[in-house]
Amino acid sequence: MGFTDLRLDPAPAISVVLPFRDAGATLNDALRSIAGQTLHRFECLLIDNGSVDSSTAVARDAASHDARFRLLRAGGGLVRALNAGIAQARAPWIARMDADDLAHPARLERQLAALHADPSLAVIGCLVEAFSATGVGEGLRRYVTWLNGLCTPAAIRAALFIESPIAHPSAVIRRSALTAVGGYRDTAGPEDYDLWLRLLLRDYRAAKVPDVLLAWRDSPQRLSRTDARCHRRRFFETKVAHFPTALPPGTPLQICGAGATGRAWARALRARGYPVRRFIDVAVHRIGRSVAGAPVDAPSALCRADGFVLAAAGTRGAREAIEEWLQARGLRPWDDYLAVA
Repeated sequence: MGFTDLRLDPAPAISVVLPFRDAGATLNDALRSIAGQTLHRFECLLIDNGSVDSSTAVARDAASHDARFRLLRAGGGLVRALNAGIAQARAPWIARMDADDLAHPARLERQLAALHADPSLAVIGCLVEAFSATGVGEGLRRYVTWLNGLCTPAAIRAALFIESPIAHPSAVIRRSALTAVGGYRDTAGPEDYDLWLRLLLRDYRAAKVPDVLLAWRDSPQRLSRTDARCHRRRFFETKVAHFPTALPPGTPLQICGAGATGRAWARALRARGYPVRRFIDVAVHRIGRSVAGAPVDAPSALCRADGFVLAAAGTRGAREAIEEWLQARGLRPWDDYLAVA
């Protein structure tokens, strides 16, 4: 079967938490990729979240051949399944894995080595490679390229309000940090992004091994495509809900970008007590007008003393250009500005 007949290790180095539901077509390959890890001291908790296909039989077979695999059951959705797995985990590190992805043989070994090399880290991810039987879409390719460009703690934290900066199934998380922030939460939004925001906004540090150690499967059934929690609106609501932890309400704002993205942030943050002093824009037809209740000024009007800056342009490449311009003027992420999307 490809699984090793090993006795249960009383002290696994890493606990892999792998919830599944109706993943019979892919689960066996995912489990084989875990069983073949160069790091042998792990346990893999397989949490059946209400499967009605062959998934349960696949997981039971793996557990019968390799004592490092344990089959658990937890109905009630993904968040409950994740927390059930964490509650049963015996290692100080929690590695996430999805039932349709493939782990590089050295994934766990490389990530654990990186965590031991830098004890300040609470999360270690890795680079990912998207794959699909029908071809990976342009949107996911762009997202993977963006994700794989964020490896250092500073880069990951600076991108926190743009998009989820860590691929969830690529992560290994310090269990004590997970416990400290309350584990996973059911917020009707993306549970992984909510976790990264809570961890990083409490100054826990995250980084990535700068190598591809996870093959990330894209399919029409992927939760990010089918689950309402992953809708773009829910991501935006999650960002806005956490923003007061990053910047106190009442802080005056200058928003670079008077397009749809900037206007959405202005409306959402004004409702939460943030005065918007001005928009900064390069579009001649907007300069001199009032947008969303604030004047639109040319870039020359930007003044650090007038308020914290949000780089909020939605056009591809525009936000990056704004950040370069701000940094050339001496502004720095988190001290003077944040990039948002």
